[in-house]
Amino acid sequence: MSDAEYRTTYLRALDPECPTPRTDELPRLRAALAAVGEHDGTTPDLAVLVEGARGWAAEEGRRFRDVLAGAGGSSARARVLNNCAPLALSAGAWLQWLSSAGNAETERALRVLSLYAQDVGVGYPHADRGSDYRAVLRAHRLLDEAPGVRLAGSDQVESSSFRLPGLLLAMSRLPDLFLPELVGADLHLRAVGLLPPLAGLDPDDLGVPAATLDLGARRRDDPRTALELSRSAAEAVLEEGGGDRLRHGFRWAGEELRTWCAALLRETGLATHADYDVWRLIWARARQAAVYHADFPLEGRPLAEWFADVDAGPGAFLDALARSTLVRPGNPDRSPLLRTLIGEKGRMFRIFTDDEVAVLRRWIAGLSPDGSTPGAAGHERLHRAQRSWHRPDTPLPNPGPALPDTPPPATRRTSAGDDFGRPSAREAYRALLSRDDSPGLRRYAHDYVTRWLTRSAYGLDRAPRRLPPRWDPETGLRGWLAAEHDRHAAEHDAGAPRLPTREQLVDSTLQLAPLIMIDGGWLQGFTDHQLASSPAGRFLFQTYWDELGNGVRELNHPGIYRDLLRQMGIDLPPTDSPGFSAFAGFHDESFELPVYWLAVSRFPRTFQPEILGLNLAMELSGVGGSYRDARVGLLHHGFSTQFVDLHNTIDNVSTGHSAWAVDAIDSYLADQPRDDGEVWRRVRVGYRSLNPPEGLAASLYSTLTSRTARYARR
Repeated sequence: MSDAEYRTTYLRALDPECPTPRTDELPRLRAALAAVGEHDGTTPDLAVLVEGARGWAAEEGRRFRDVLAGAGGSSARARVLNNCAPLALSAGAWLQWLSSAGNAETERALRVLSLYAQDVGVGYPHADRGSDYRAVLRAHRLLDEAPGVRLAGSDQVESSSFRLPGLLLAMSRLPDLFLPELVGADLHLRAVGLLPPLAGLDPDDLGVPAATLDLGARRRDDPRTALELSRSAAEAVLEEGGGDRLRHGFRWAGEELRTWCAALLRETGLATHADYDVWRLIWARARQAAVYHADFPLEGRPLAEWFADVDAGPGAFLDALARSTLVRPGNPDRSPLLRTLIGEKGRMFRIFTDDEVAVLRRWIAGLSPDGSTPGAAGHERLHRAQRSWHRPDTPLPNPGPALPDTPPPATRRTSAGDDFGRPSAREAYRALLSRDDSPGLRRYAHDYVTRWLTRSAYGLDRAPRRLPPRWDPETGLRGWLAAEHDRHAAEHDAGAPRLPTREQLVDSTLQLAPLIMIDGGWLQGFTDHQLASSPAGRFLFQTYWDELGNGVRELNHPGIYRDLLRQMGIDLPPTDSPGFSAFAGFHDESFELPVYWLAVSRFPRTFQPEILGLNLAMELSGVGGSYRDARVGLLHHGFSTQFVDLHNTIDNVSTGHSAWAVDAIDSYLADQPRDDGEVWRRVRVGYRSLNPPEGLAASLYSTLTSRTARYARR
C-alpha cells in the first residue's frame, strides 16, 4: 500500500457506519501486522515491555529536541504539530468497538471501556483527548479540524503520518479479528505517553501542560492513569489466553512508531532549510498557477512552464525567481510580488493567505544581494523529499470494492440474490451481537429497522402515549418529562399492583433476558469516537457507560440480571454463545425487540433522531411506575430487587438517564436548522418504536411502505 492510500484507509475508518472493509484493506491489515517478525521465543512480562517502550520514547524525544532546538523558527514546530494530528486527534479511538452487546459482561470489555471512557471524557462535551490536541492546533493557528476529509486531504500532513492511525482505526472496526493486537498496541502507546515529536518541543510551545497530551497520564478526576488502565485491560487479555497476539500487537505498534518518527524527524530537519517553506508553497500551488501565467516570461520560458515542471525540483526555479523582476533580494517591502501584485489592486489579490505571505516575505528577506539563497546547496534534498509530499488537489486513492458477503453459517442461505436469507429472530440476534459486519447482514439490519419504524409511525398522532406534536425550542422537554413522571406515579398509586404467581414471575423475567442481557445495546453505536463526546452523543455514551456498570462488574446491569435469574434457578449460557439464542426456554418473539435494538445501533448517524426517541422511551418506561410494581412482586417471592431498584434511581427524571435522554434530544434539535418538523417527527417515531402498534392494519402498512422505501433506495 502506498503512503497516500493510508489517507483513504484513515478517512473510511472514521465513519461510524463504516461498511465491511474493501477487498484490499483486510489483507493489508494482516500484512502490516505480519511485517513484524515473530518474537525471539521469550515472553517478557508487561512491566518489561512497558519499560522498554518508555526508554525508547525518552531517547527519541531527545533526538527531536536536538533538531528542533537548532531550527530557530516556527516552520519545524508547525511540521511536528501538523503531523501528530492524525494520531493525536483520534487518541484512544482504536478502542471504540472493543465492547459490544455480546461481551458486555466480560471483565476484559469492562476494563477496556473504563480506559476508553477516560479517553472521551465521559459525560462532558468535547472533553476527549482529541479536543485537547485541537486546542493546541488552534493556539498555533494551524489545522483546527476534527478528523475528516479536510485533514485527510491536507498538504500540511505527510502521508506517512496517516499510516499508524489509519491501520489502528481500520482494525478497530474489526474487533473480533484484531482485539488482542489492538490492546497490545494500546499498551505500547500508553507506555510511550507523550509522542516523541511532541516531547521534543519546548513545553511553552504546546500551550497546554505536557501531561494533557500524554496518552498514559490520568485525566481530570480519575485517580488511575491511562497506563494503569491499559495494563489492566492487557492482563484480562492475557488471562483469556491471548498473550502471544497481544505482545505481537505491542511490538507492531513499536515498529510503526519508530518508522513514523524516523520519517518525521527527517522532514522536521528539512524544515530548517531556507527554501523549504517557499518551495512547498510553490509546489502545492503549481497546478493552478500554471493556468494563469502563460504570458509572464521567466528567463526565456513562460512562467506557466516553470509551474508545470515543478517535479524537476526547486534549484533552477527558485534561482530564476530570485533573479526576476518580481523580487528585490533581501528587501521584501520593495519587491513587486509583495508590494503591488498581491495588493488590493493587484492581479494576485487574495491569492495567498496571511501565513503564505509571511513565507514569501521570509524567503525574500533571506536572499543575498546576488539572488542566491543560503540553502541552495540543499536543493537536492528538497527534490527527493517532494516525491512524498501530498498536493491538496490530488484525489485520494480510490478503494476497491467491498469484500464478498460471507454471513455466518447459521444464517447463510443459498437462494440467488438473497445474501443473508430470511433468518429467524433468534438467528439474527446471534449474528447482530458482534460488531463485525457483512453487506448481507447490513442490508438485513437496515430493512428490519425500516419495517419496525414504519410500523411505529402508523397512526402516530392517535397513539395514547406519545411525545408532544411539536418541540418547543424555548422550553425543551423538561416540563413534559416532569408531567410524564407524575402520570406514571398517579397510575401506580391509583391501583394495587397485581401479584404474579412465582411461575409467572420467573417466566416473565426469563423472557426479558434477551433484552436485558444487551441493556444499553441500542446505544452501542455511540461508543464511536466522534459521537461519544459530541454535544448530544455524550449523554448517550454516558448512559451506555452506566448500563454496563461504569466498568464495575457488581454494577453491570446484564451481570445483575444474570444473578437474579440464577436465584430463580436459571443459569443461562454466555450471551454471545450459540447456546444463549438457542435456549429452549425462550419464546421466539422474545428476540424481536432485541433484534431491533441491535439493528438500529449499527446506524447511529442514519437513525440518530429515532435512537434519541427510543432512548427516551426506554429510560422513562419504568420510572415511578412499573419498576415499583416489579419490586413488590420480587419481594413477595423472595428475590433480589437490586435490578429494579437500581433502574428506578439511575433512570430518574431529575439527574438520571431520563433527564439525560431529554437533554440529548434538546441538544440535538437545537443544532438542527428550523424545518417543517420532520426531524421532530422522526424523534417521535423513535419514541413510539419501543412499543409499536400491533394488528393487521399496522403490519400491512409497515410491509407496503417499507418495501416501497427499499425499492426507492435501490
